[in-house]
Amino acid sequence: MSDSNSGMASDNKSLKAKELKLFLFIIILLFPILAVGVVGGYGFAVWIFQMFAGPPGPPA
Repeated sequence: MSDSNSGMASDNKSLKAKELKLFLFIIILLFPILAVGVVGGYGFAVWIFQMFAGPPGPPA
């Protein structure tokens, strides 16, 4: 009975370690890359729009 409990405990520890690594990957790498991509993509879209529609300002 105790053998199965120790096996479950080691599985639980390895699962927690994997979850911690995944969390750190998401926080340190994925979110900053996505943030730069979203802001850069929005800036690019505005730039392309202004190439066709003209810069913002009062009507001429």
